[in-house]
Amino acid sequence: MLKGKLNKLDANFYSKIKITDIKTKLWSILTCLASAKFVALLCIFFLLFMKNKKVAIVIIINMLIMWILIGTLKRIFKRNRPNINPLVEEEGYSYPSGHTMTATIFYGFLIFLIIISTLTNPLKIIITSIFVLLILIVGYTRVYLGVHYLSDVVGAILFGSSYLLLYIFFTYFILNFI
Repeated sequence: MLKGKLNKLDANFYSKIKITDIKTKLWSILTCLASAKFVALLCIFFLLFMKNKKVAIVIIINMLIMWILIGTLKRIFKRNRPNINPLVEEEGYSYPSGHTMTATIFYGFLIFLIIISTLTNPLKIIITSIFVLLILIVGYTRVYLGVHYLSDVVGAILFGSSYLLLYIFFTYFILNFI
């Protein structure tokens, strides 16, 4: 019963998307901000240039666990990708959205680091708002580009947020590693 409702919700959401060349180019660029390659490059950058190497290592460990988790979840659910005018090529299973889960966990962890930092509150709010918006935009881009259902994106945000809370709790509160 739930599957039918999700399909209707997914189809209804996608039917409201208006595709244009300019939006397709923009969303294709923004979706890359949560690609495995881009995030891996950011992790290397953090490792090389962050003063606090311990934090850089915690970020990298977080990403490695996350990529294993995404692969495991995709193999468990084995949901095929939508058959609706894909604007980019993607392989593998659809659920949960790997880009969205990556954005949720990677940028979500950066939000946590910003919150516990010594930055001023107005700057914390600005940076946090940008990262939250980026997470939502990445999720939208995946549906817009026709490679995920809305439910793939929502599931990725829920799985990603749940995992992220556990990771933060474990590394920060239990290990006092950050």
